[in-house]
Amino acid sequence: MKTRLLITLKDDKGLSVAGTIVRLFKNAADTGIVRVADSSGILYYPDLEVALYYWLAEKGCKNNRASQTTLNRPLVKGFILYGYAVLSETGTLKITNKSAEAYKLFDSTFAVKLPADTIYFTYPKVGLHKIRAEKVSTPGVGKDSIIQIKCSDTTYIKVPF
Repeated sequence: MKTRLLITLKDDKGLSVAGTIVRLFKNAADTGIVRVADSSGILYYPDLEVALYYWLAEKGCKNNRASQTTLNRPLVKGFILYGYAVLSETGTLKITNKSAEAYKLFDSTFAVKLPADTIYFTYPKVGLHKIRAEKVSTPGVGKDSIIQIKCSDTTYIKVPF
């Protein structure tokens, strides 16, 4: 029996997403297997190696960066495993800490401790987001910033703001 993977693609409303381009890969250097989902929104990979796989699903500015991108475990020889991806409209948020101190940044979808002089990327859903930044050395004291995330666009934040 062959090692198989089935990935189901849905949008935020639970509808199948036909025409989605999906790249299945083992690591960033792997060119992977590229397929296009049919009207069912289901992709079937019938003969894979036993390995840990990742997938990136994209259609327009919708992608699965805010959803499942891996099973977090290797495939099992001779079995079929099931994955999914919920496609949402997202943008890129690039946060740069230019200070000599570590900061904690968070909103309703992420929390990150950002060491001094580092960069962090996240892929929030489209819309308004309130980002809170606090110095790690003084928790509870910080500033809020409202940002607009646009579809397939990159928003930049420099800390401190």
